[in-house]
Amino acid sequence: MNTLGDTRGRWVLVDYLNKEQPGLLSIGAVNYSGSSVRKNLDPLGRELLMDRIKAVAETGRQIHDPVQHRGINYRVLAVPISSPMTNTVLAVLAVYTAVGDNPPPRPPIGALEWTISSTGHIETSWNDDLFAIYEIDRSGESPTGDMNQWVSELISPEDRTRMKVTIDAAITSMNAQRYLVPYKIITRFSSALPGIKNLEVSGRVIPDEQRQGKWLRAITREVQEATPSPITPGFGDFQSSSLLRAVFELAEERVLMAVDTACWQTFMTSGSWQRFGIQSPRFGYLPHVIHPDDYRAFRDTVEKAQPATRATVRLLHTDSTYRPYTVCASSGQSGHGDTDRYAVVALSRLTGP
Repeated sequence: MNTLGDTRGRWVLVDYLNKEQPGLLSIGAVNYSGSSVRKNLDPLGRELLMDRIKAVAETGRQIHDPVQHRGINYRVLAVPISSPMTNTVLAVLAVYTAVGDNPPPRPPIGALEWTISSTGHIETSWNDDLFAIYEIDRSGESPTGDMNQWVSELISPEDRTRMKVTIDAAITSMNAQRYLVPYKIITRFSSALPGIKNLEVSGRVIPDEQRQGKWLRAITREVQEATPSPITPGFGDFQSSSLLRAVFELAEERVLMAVDTACWQTFMTSGSWQRFGIQSPRFGYLPHVIHPDDYRAFRDTVEKAQPATRATVRLLHTDSTYRPYTVCASSGQSGHGDTDRYAVVALSRLTGP
């Protein structure tokens, strides 16, 4: 997109997840999905903003300058968006206005940072703006215990699979390129009046040489409309997630769930899960709801991922009783060569003695 319109009084957001390849994310309410900054700014915007945005990205210090250009006095404001753990500049937000004009309110730009150990343990931290975007009061570093809880509780059902698989691919691959994913979230979670918002996340996973782990850093903002598809270079095509969600929504006689066998968590379940009265596992961990004596049979069946292989397992219900189900599973293509990590599991309730 190349509008080259007047950018005066419109906030410009530039992604610096990769300092060698900054990308324009938005000018005002218009999305640019990581496009060239210079090509999409108007001439005055290039004159007033380009060098100052670069300086803020390099120093991490805000700039608030008076500038005169062709006899008109302007004020330029450029602020860093920094990661909450290491204070790394992830993006720069900038605007210029004529003296006497007030800039529009600064849009909230969420910043998150995950430290991923060599064992796969993840610690997460959000900035204040990200809590504000989700409309959740800050309590601690982040509102969720792990990625799976974030996916299963705060992301809208139709986008859970795509987000889960994209982030897993980013973490496990050696690909450190930026990804941009549109998705919907559930705001005011656990309140009497939850809502829905369209967001877009720009993220990158890079190695941490000192700790032999990785960092995931990302910025998130609200968008008026979700872009048609994610940009996930080298991570595969995740458009099938909406189709998978549709299949789950049609499940009535059985319970369906998507399982990550690397950690034995479910990150998506059919609505019949609640209708059948099965207990929701804490953070999606399946050992919390499968009878201990049946857990080995469940794992063996899912790991084989052959629909003809079946087992009977007991699941914990909300009334604290265990009830028997027939289990079968099938694995899916994740999009980055790992065909066995994810499985769709079907549970059929048994009746009678």
